[in-house]
Amino acid sequence: MTTIAPQTVEQRLDEMAEQIRFLADEARERHELRESVTDLTGDLTPIAYQSMESLTRALSEAEQKGYIDFAKSGAGVVDRVVTSFSEEDVEALGDNIVLILETVKEMTQPEVMRMMQSTFHKVSDTEDMTGPPPGLFALLGQMRDPEVRRGLNRLMAVLRSMGQISEDNNREEARP
Repeated sequence: MTTIAPQTVEQRLDEMAEQIRFLADEARERHELRESVTDLTGDLTPIAYQSMESLTRALSEAEQKGYIDFAKSGAGVVDRVVTSFSEEDVEALGDNIVLILETVKEMTQPEVMRMMQSTFHKVSDTEDMTGPPPGLFALLGQMRDPEVRRGLNRLMAVLRSMGQISEDNNREEARP
């Protein structure tokens, strides 16, 4: 039979006591952590319920006002845009986006919008388009109307601008 030396048993007992102290400290720390998590959960639960209730209410209002359907439709539009344009098209758009936005800004001026609205209403008015087209003298008679002359003046300015752009493009293409 083998006997264990007394100091070896003492050393083992000391090691075991140290391990027990370590495990007890670990258990105490875990217990404190569990209590902290429980406290935090207790504090956050009412906030989470209130946040969820607010979010649910906001989403319900958005749905009632039509935002959800609008967003779905918008996503469909974005999908069509993405599938309809190539990477080169998007790069060209990026190159011209400032010019496009400046043009849109100019187009949204109140006087331009009123002119466009009036023009669209006149074009869609089919009563003026029924019957035979006006003759040359009827058209010349309309020249007495100041609004017709102003409209022709604007039309001539637009045509002049288009011709100038065309001429500028031709000059740029002719450059070596």
